[in-house]
Amino acid sequence: MIAVIGENVIDIFTEADGRFIAKTGGSPLNLAIACALQQVPVSYLSPLSSDAFGDAFLQLLQQRGVTAGWPQRSAAPSSLAFVRIDANGQPSYSLYRQGIADRDYTADQLIAALPADCRILHTGSLALEPQDAAKLLPVLNAAKQRGIRLSVDINVRLQFVTDVTAYRAHIEQVLQLADYIKASDEDLAALYPAMDLQSAVGKVRALAPTALLALTCGAEGATLYLGTQAIAQAVIQPEIFIDTVGAGDTFFANLLVQLLQLHPAGEALSTLDLTHCRSALQRACLAASLNIAKAGCEPPDKVSLDQALAQL
Repeated sequence: MIAVIGENVIDIFTEADGRFIAKTGGSPLNLAIACALQQVPVSYLSPLSSDAFGDAFLQLLQQRGVTAGWPQRSAAPSSLAFVRIDANGQPSYSLYRQGIADRDYTADQLIAALPADCRILHTGSLALEPQDAAKLLPVLNAAKQRGIRLSVDINVRLQFVTDVTAYRAHIEQVLQLADYIKASDEDLAALYPAMDLQSAVGKVRALAPTALLALTCGAEGATLYLGTQAIAQAVIQPEIFIDTVGAGDTFFANLLVQLLQLHPAGEALSTLDLTHCRSALQRACLAASLNIAKAGCEPPDKVSLDQALAQL
């Protein structure tokens, strides 16, 4: 079982004719769906609103096979994001995140909602808002005490946090607890603007020396780091390029699904041989490529990904 904590956001896209199109989104929610499409049990723990958008999130989760692990709906509204796609297919966001449903929780409530059979707890992105640190950190520590592995996608969003200095400090606190970390080159450039990429990678690895780090670099592909080991995978070009929305979420979800098999419960990460992860890394990159070939976040299901992998 993989459990997920983090934002659910309604993405508002502007069409060429000026119409607004609303789509369900949010990095952790996207990851939960992408994991479930690989036929892995997934519980999404963050609260859903009782508004109409919350209904849409609940329906989506149910359709994709994700359990809504929060016991009741929140009276707070769903979060909104206005999305702009540039000429290179890259999204930018204007977010509304105050007084919204997925932040309407206490630490004790989330700890109680952790599934008994949870093996990986994933969080990151806007869940790392420093205002919520006092609620989130006790949950992560409680999970670690239960032997649950912690997955973190830092997904840096400096423009949407209340205190950038506190945000960086909170991310570093969370990284020190993590077993699996995902960061993009853009994340590290934003988090550590005075450092070059390799120095920033070294900084993250020093904070979490025993963790597995998955670094994505857009068209340059992805690299896994663990201890003294490193393996790389070139980007797998999509048949057609639409946009990159959700590509990172799809990549990391598929990597986590493979790590459930490659890294058995109770074994230290130091026992994992990254040479055995080459096919897992390739599969994750291929899943991201399939997602890029569709508009928005549309992760492949297991059958589609198996078929595409067989054709490489």
